[in-house]
Amino acid sequence: MKVTVNLNLPKMFNSFEVRYHTFEKVSYDKYLIASVVKNSESKNEALQFIDDLTGKGSLNNHFKKIYEEISYLPEEELMKVLKYSEYPVQRIDKYKYIYIPLLDVSIFNHKVIQGNIANDEMFTRLLVNKNGTYIESIYHQSDSVTNKDIYEVLLEEEYIKILIEDVYCEINDNDFQRIVYKESMDLSLYNGETYTNLKNSGWFQLTNSTLNNILNAQDYYYENGNHFGIYNNYVRESKIGYSWGLYWINESTFYYDSPKNNEICEKVAHVLLESGRINEFKTKSMINIINNTNRDLQQRLINYILQRKNSKELALIAFILIDKGYEKGWDLEVTNTLYRFKENDKHLVALYKVNAYMNYTIEEILKIYKYNKKILNDTDLKKVHEYENSILQIRDSIKIKIGDIMSSTTREDIKSMKLNENNIKLKKMINEKIAHNKKDIQKMDLEQLKQYAETVDQMHKLYLKVNHELQNSKENEN
Repeated sequence: MKVTVNLNLPKMFNSFEVRYHTFEKVSYDKYLIASVVKNSESKNEALQFIDDLTGKGSLNNHFKKIYEEISYLPEEELMKVLKYSEYPVQRIDKYKYIYIPLLDVSIFNHKVIQGNIANDEMFTRLLVNKNGTYIESIYHQSDSVTNKDIYEVLLEEEYIKILIEDVYCEINDNDFQRIVYKESMDLSLYNGETYTNLKNSGWFQLTNSTLNNILNAQDYYYENGNHFGIYNNYVRESKIGYSWGLYWINESTFYYDSPKNNEICEKVAHVLLESGRINEFKTKSMINIINNTNRDLQQRLINYILQRKNSKELALIAFILIDKGYEKGWDLEVTNTLYRFKENDKHLVALYKVNAYMNYTIEEILKIYKYNKKILNDTDLKKVHEYENSILQIRDSIKIKIGDIMSSTTREDIKSMKLNENNIKLKKMINEKIAHNKKDIQKMDLEQLKQYAETVDQMHKLYLKVNHELQNSKENEN
């Protein structure tokens, strides 16, 4: 089986140097002096040429030092300088590697090499480039260091292998048991099954920290021998096993917003309802759980939560349920919350189906009547009829009074009257309240009509007064 284990695996962090001869591109000054060496018959002739070329300047001493260096080169290397512009140098390259004694492997450049590369001179020779000539290797061995780390291990009856980089390296059972990190554990409070036949991969070595996280979960349940811890965004299933003298754990995570986890969401919902801790969950998480359960349970959950706290998101889900036929079974207190968060006439109608005896305004009753004339109860239907009759009566009254005021004969007679306070005021009111505004009384609701009726009534009273003055004026003329 493939597992993940904490191991105290000793390692040696070593280094080494590789020395070798090679060739580099020659500089102009060295090429020049190499040419002098090649073409001079003696040292004195070469030095005299340098004196003639540089005089007493700073280059004189510089070129002479180069001459001393190049003059000792073998003929073959001198010709490489002149023919290929390559100059012989000695290089020292430094490297680091890790040696693991128990596995007898080295790690170099993230590659696993069998044995300690310090014992393999051919390995270091291969590090010299193709134009280089190997001289020697010098190794620096360090003390063994042991740190606890996590490793992937294959545990089989025939062998034990530890994954190092990308290679499984075998270790004997005694050495493995010696380096594995073990903690004493008390599983007396764990009520699930402890498996001994560990199948598949994904098993990790169980630690006390992980065990405590399982046992300390506030909300959980056991099913099919496994522990299910309930958290704000997910459920974590934990399986515990025992093999090779160690406890193991295999965990799976189930998120509430995944449609395939609806059975787990329903189980979580029942557990939280029983514990009464459902209100301590984040609203977003509860919405994910609710959306992933059957509709009966959705209604039960929303009823429970909205009795204890307000949530617009849950109220909107409730309206969806009502629209799908869930018109019964809502708590009275919950309908008050739904009333608070309704967003449109459709919500208002849905709420009326659930609770027709809330304190709806006449405006809301009229909207419901307009949306669906068949659902109003007798009391509210009577209110609608009384409202409509009131509107008709007020409209008729307004039309009659405006008809009197706007009659052409009276308006022409008023123009011929001697101006006074009353007829001036009447003319102004007609222009401002009727002629200019052109009120459409068909579009006014009851309150608007009442306000406009008061204005028209004032104009009509003033009209009667002006008309009376007009009649008196005509009688005096006769």
